[in-house]
Amino acid sequence: YIIVSGDTNFETNEAIEYYLTALDIVKRKAPHSLTTMHLMGGLWMLPEVFVKSPNLDFYMYQSGHSKERQSLSFELAQKFYSLPVKRPIVNGEPCYEGHAHGGKYGRFNNFDVRKAIWQSLLSGAKAGTAYGAHGIWNWHVRGRKFLGEIYSGMSYDWRTALRFPGAFDAAYAKWLFEKYDLFDIEPANIKLLYNTGSEIRVSMSRDKIIVYSPYSWDIKLRVDGSLYRWEGIELESRRFFKPRIELVGDYTVIDMMEFNSDSIIIGIKK
Repeated sequence: YIIVSGDTNFETNEAIEYYLTALDIVKRKAPHSLTTMHLMGGLWMLPEVFVKSPNLDFYMYQSGHSKERQSLSFELAQKFYSLPVKRPIVNGEPCYEGHAHGGKYGRFNNFDVRKAIWQSLLSGAKAGTAYGAHGIWNWHVRGRKFLGEIYSGMSYDWRTALRFPGAFDAAYAKWLFEKYDLFDIEPANIKLLYNTGSEIRVSMSRDKIIVYSPYSWDIKLRVDGSLYRWEGIELESRRFFKPRIELVGDYTVIDMMEFNSDSIIIGIKK
């Protein structure tokens, strides 16, 4: 596929015309290629000419590397999901493993990577997410100067970043998505009783419900849990477990899990 633009925000009419021309030329010269745009972190308001352009094949957003704005993983997915012209949605730049917290002390780890991935997938970006490791994206060699250190933090050597565990978490997310055939899911956080906050994400299809919880907590859903066969996956160790399900009135409670990690809960209609 071909990415037209890089960290752009379409700040002027001239910029809009520039990228529109580039998009049209690329599609004319390579009509079978897939095209998208790499937007600056947090941006979702595409100019209308791009939303309506037949030459743009899928939406791609950047939830980015600010620790305080990691909710963008699901917030931007929802924004693009609600656009009038429907296209596949990808989180093209979630937090990179080992990257600093956007100019502040601290680094993202593989838990942060998992959270960004699953919150994206279950909020509308089911076409996928990227994975980045700090040291690989910039092909850093230890001892050489890294110009992005102020924002991104001191860089790992690329050979060190190559061994970060988050890459396996990303691959495992793909495996689970395909194993449970989740390609027809749609965002369904309306089914979640919001005593637990918006970080828990819910999606549903005709015959499945899938929940991501970054922390072990009771989860209350407005569904009839007796209609489903329930399975769980503890994501840190990738162990399967049987969740405890309670039916309380007109809602279902998934009891707090007996581990301190994030998890996926899947209900499959009987």
